[in-house]
Amino acid sequence: MKWKFIKTNWFSIALVLLVLGAIVRKNLPFNTAGPASPNRKDPKEASPEKYTAAGGKSAMDLVPQMSGLSSDRPAVDKTVAIAFVRRFEKVAISERKKFGIPSSVLLACAYVNSSAGQRSFVEPSNNYFALPCTSDWEGETTTADGRCLRKYESAWASFRDFSIYLTSQEWFGSVKKSAGKDWQAWVTEIAKQDISDAPNFKNEMEKAIETFRLYDLDEL
Repeated sequence: MKWKFIKTNWFSIALVLLVLGAIVRKNLPFNTAGPASPNRKDPKEASPEKYTAAGGKSAMDLVPQMSGLSSDRPAVDKTVAIAFVRRFEKVAISERKKFGIPSSVLLACAYVNSSAGQRSFVEPSNNYFALPCTSDWEGETTTADGRCLRKYESAWASFRDFSIYLTSQEWFGSVKKSAGKDWQAWVTEIAKQDISDAPNFKNEMEKAIETFRLYDLDEL
């Protein structure tokens, strides 16, 4: 019975098989390289480096070298530089929200004054701004190169005290009002004050902010 049916309708059956074969071939991917590896994954888009300098180069390759280098102000290794920025970026953002000082400026001050945390007095004192002792300072102290420096229990305490120190200065109110969120104006005004022993303090701060795009932190 089956054979009789096939013999009678062989042409129609053959036509159907040809159509099905064409459909199958059309849907199969053409791969001249052989079967795909079962472990192969589609490449994901690489995440961009967060800290990039103007021109698109990674900050890992553009660490600003500070002028006036000495045994107490060593050259900054690129890995150390990035680690420093990542460690304190959230602190700088928090201080900006509380005191109104741009995060970029605070972090740049700490970076330049401490040589990214590498100056000899930083570790024993947690003083990242080289903030000196003053007549009203009642906390602990340490001595570095014959200078009396403030000593803190933590790095965070150093940032907080520096924020308080700036806001307590007579010039702070006018600078905050005139500079607003303009980090460049802040750098210019702060550099006029006697708050750093770094040579070319203004230029060093500008280089740090631009190299690591610290101004992005001012928007967070």
